[in-house]
Amino acid sequence: MQTLTLKMPPELSDWLDKRARELNRPKSEIVRQALLAQRDRKNFESAAARAGDLVGKYAGSKHSSHKRNLKGFGSCNRI
Repeated sequence: MQTLTLKMPPELSDWLDKRARELNRPKSEIVRQALLAQRDRKNFESAAARAGDLVGKYAGSKHSSHKRNLKGFGSCNRI
């Protein structure tokens, strides 16, 4: 096998260290599996495609994007 040197931000490196310990596997195996999964991905779908028939489901109804129905939308209500 060939060796690959990889630079990554500290938070990603910390996550990889933790994940390798949790799985009791080498970091290289986790990275190799991630690369294989990415390579073997056959159908890349957009978020809109994944949402399928939900896109536009409420168009024209009382739930549409009329400004009166969006009052407070996206606001953070803290408990």
